[in-house]
Amino acid sequence: MTLTLPRSQRNKYVVVALSLIVVIQLIAVAISGFSARQSSVAVAEDAITRDGETTVESILRHLEPAEQSVEVTARLLASDLVDTSNPGLERYLYTQLSVMPQMTGAFVGYPDGSFVFVATEGDGFRTKRISTQNQRTVVVEHFDDSFDLTATETLLDDAYNPTIRPWYGLAAESESIAWTDPYVFFSSQQPGVTASRAVRVDGEVVAVVGVDVELGGLGQFLDEMSSTKSGEAFVVSGDTVVAAPSRYEEQISVEPDGSVRLLSTAELGVPTAGGEGARTVARVQSATGTDLVLRQGLPTDQGIDWDVVVRASESEFTQIVSSQQRMTLYITLGGGLFVLLALAILWRVSEPISELERAASTDPLTTLANRREISRRGQRQLAALRGNERLAVVALDLDGFKKLNDDFGHHRGDRALVGLAECLKSLTRELDLVGRLGGDEFIVALPVGSVQEGVASANRVMIGLGHCLRREFSDTDLGVSGGLAVSEVGASDFAALIREADEALLSAKSDYRGLLQLSERLVESGMAARTH
Repeated sequence: MTLTLPRSQRNKYVVVALSLIVVIQLIAVAISGFSARQSSVAVAEDAITRDGETTVESILRHLEPAEQSVEVTARLLASDLVDTSNPGLERYLYTQLSVMPQMTGAFVGYPDGSFVFVATEGDGFRTKRISTQNQRTVVVEHFDDSFDLTATETLLDDAYNPTIRPWYGLAAESESIAWTDPYVFFSSQQPGVTASRAVRVDGEVVAVVGVDVELGGLGQFLDEMSSTKSGEAFVVSGDTVVAAPSRYEEQISVEPDGSVRLLSTAELGVPTAGGEGARTVARVQSATGTDLVLRQGLPTDQGIDWDVVVRASESEFTQIVSSQQRMTLYITLGGGLFVLLALAILWRVSEPISELERAASTDPLTTLANRREISRRGQRQLAALRGNERLAVVALDLDGFKKLNDDFGHHRGDRALVGLAECLKSLTRELDLVGRLGGDEFIVALPVGSVQEGVASANRVMIGLGHCLRREFSDTDLGVSGGLAVSEVGASDFAALIREADEALLSAKSDYRGLLQLSERLVESGMAARTH
């Protein structure tokens, strides 16, 4: 005998079964949505942490030329290897400024009140020399961009005394390079900071060397520091914002008494530091929602009591997930094809997260690898070398880039960076690494069979870039300098190769502009010091 359920009862079971399926699907959707949201937040925190690390590294690179200039000048003065007469010392300081656009002024102060100062002035330079021997004299001279004298004046009422300035006192009390708090430069009337170091002979302070770095340069530099549309990066000291993106420039002012009125962290909604060495991502409520904020200190051995703050809207990372979750709910309630829909939703949720990860490793202007991706891929390249293979690392920097921006505007400068990136792509192989470190500095890493092949490949890239720049920017003086490092067989530290190539590039920018400079290790191994 067959048992048959009444239709009403069968319908009831079908409804219950369908309801259970819908409930199960809703639970699955809720779980997958929660997991996707957590995953997107985790990606966001990872991206912001990487932005913080990149910003710290880039700021240190931005300030490093100033510290190197102070260190080298102090050593040369201590060894009496610099002509301190006029115009010997002035010309030396001009040379430092002309190759290091981060610096707007360089100077030397003496315990007797004597002072020699060189600063940028429009397209040229201005010098000031205070002499206290026999009779105090103050002479100001004006020079063009080639440091040819254009005008001279004598100041009779100038009472400037370098020994009472903060930069002098800080350096005299320190055994290393000292950085001042932000203040207004008397030459440019712009807010900035000064790096200084005492010159000692037999323990006595015989002079103090200093260089000025305007905060406005850091502001333009911070514009490129976030991998998201709404993201921002700041440099703060305590609760004072030392440098902010350029869109905040109007909120920074000079008070009538000459002091700098900087933004505070409270005005920007940036939380107080969580403790020395802390590096955690905080969720902070803002007028537009929830922000993810990272505050990370600069290394303590740098002598600069600054923190880097990176923030971005959490919704920029999670809104895609939220919209996909609503779509999943509507489709689930409609019923049918839940497996295919679930697969589609998973793809739709994961794809934006993949896009965020790609954005975090790509330079937004040139689409080349950014600093983080350069480090990751370069280390992999080094590990993948076989036999006697070596890795050639070429650090490249545009010559005349600041003048191009000043003469034609930043849009032309961006075109030059994009054009250089396209040219680098055409000059390299698919297996080579091409990336932008920041500003107008690029990196190329090429596996080669020998040091000689590395030098030849680097020369080929330099020559090709020269042709590209002359063809595309014939109305400018734009050029390129390079520094080359080639790894030893079995080397494993890619960061060391970057530093070695950078040091060679700095030497090229200082002494052999427009040429390829080999690293000191390559020169000592018997290679030529520089090459065309």
